[in-house]
Amino acid sequence: MNVGNLFALNGKIETEALSVVGFQFAPIGAQCFDEVDENIDTVLEYMERAVAGFPGLDLFVAPEACFQGFPPSGWQDYLLDINGFRIQRVKDKCKELNIWGIFNPLVKPTNGNCYENTAIVIDNNGHIVHKYTKMNPWIPFETMHPGISCPVCDGPKGSKIGIIICADGDYPEMWREAAYNGANVIVRPTHYMDPWSHAWDITNKAGAYFNQVYVVAVNCSGYAKNESFSCFGRSMILGPDGNVIVEGSNGNIGLIKADLYPGIIDHMRKQAVHSNPMYSFRHRGGSCPDFDGKGDVRMLYNAYKEDAK
Repeated sequence: MNVGNLFALNGKIETEALSVVGFQFAPIGAQCFDEVDENIDTVLEYMERAVAGFPGLDLFVAPEACFQGFPPSGWQDYLLDINGFRIQRVKDKCKELNIWGIFNPLVKPTNGNCYENTAIVIDNNGHIVHKYTKMNPWIPFETMHPGISCPVCDGPKGSKIGIIICADGDYPEMWREAAYNGANVIVRPTHYMDPWSHAWDITNKAGAYFNQVYVVAVNCSGYAKNESFSCFGRSMILGPDGNVIVEGSNGNIGLIKADLYPGIIDHMRKQAVHSNPMYSFRHRGGSCPDFDGKGDVRMLYNAYKEDAK
């Protein structure tokens, strides 16, 4: 019997450990700015708890709509200014604690009249260094402008962070886009509700395996005030062969933590070894002598070339 992981790695690898904490809770479905502030207070409190409980923490991740929740109606009246004083409180806390953070506010529009579901990366100096707007809003509930790209940013400890938000992860092309753009860690903040628990397992595991990447999937958890559905939690951090490293509880508030090694992902993608989807995607038929051991490097998948009809 053979026991082990799926990937053969050759040679010496030097990489730093990235300490990641995910925070799952049930944000209030805000019907006033006082409730927005209460959600922000909760996030700030658990940032402090995370640093106290996991010394050496590098990156703190909160779930989708962590400051406003998703009530059935009214949340459009409590959108945040990404440069306003409420986001500034979170930026100040990252600087105070000397950690990076990923947060997902619903923000005032920069394009048209519709809100934007935007994730932000704040570095340990309190600066917003990256933004991602959800490319696949959940139809019909999210009446928002979709984003137009999935960029990747440099994070701590050699991480290259790609972000996809909730329903984005139901589309395999989103995971591939983030990985293709160089992400060695894909962060997925979500507001995933019952009864989609099985889909949660499938999409996170497949996204990690097909794209040879660490996945940090942080979900809301519990039955929130003013919301009409419950979220099951079960935040999880996964390795590049689809294995779950750590998983949160079902429906409870809490923190999960794992140490990741982003440099391993970078090294893995350079090698033409078995079970290496990202290498094979760029070098199809890499074992064929006709291609000098490099495979066919042309992009021949219609799904990645054609506009929608």
